Amino acid sequence: MIENALISYLGENKPNLISEITAYLTDAGGEFSGVTFATLGRVCELTMVYKTGGKKNLEDLQNDLQKLSSVADGQLQIKSLPNQSDSGPTSKITHRIVLSGDDKKGLLNKIIKTLDENNALIVRMNTEKISFPNNTQYISRFAISVREENAPECLSQIVKVAGEMKLTFRYETS
Repeated sequence: MIENALISYLGENKPNLISEITAYLTDAGGEFSGVTFATLGRVCELTMVYKTGGKKNLEDLQNDLQKLSSVADGQLQIKSLPNQSDSGPTSKITHRIVLSGDDKKGLLNKIIKTLDENNALIVRMNTEKISFPNNTQYISRFAISVREENAPECLSQIVKVAGEMKLTFRYETS
């Protein structure tokens, strides 16, 4: 039986982690429809949407993946993912936004709230704090999906937030 699964790993980033997991899943006959990976210090998060090839069920996949040396000390989870039959929000990236400047309390929340209020769907997000002797810089990167008719107002509101918080702002369209 072919199933869609959400596979996630949270743990230490080790050599061969991704290649070992993807090699096993490829050999199991399935297909990937989306993979994300991020490292924060020594900890990493790997998330993928995977369609089984019908050779193994999700429980077998979980048991076999748990035996891989690279996932030994992390948390591996596999959940069934229903087939998407509705026409919900898209994950197509329409704009990439970068804001940077001095770190301020509530900065990230204000940006995200502004995107939400302007019907922008966050597809990917990355933030970093870079500490210098005299200050801390904060860099926020967003890949968003926003309808064409909502984009001008959304970008205008983000520019307003950037101005209020004295941030450098740039964007590009996809």
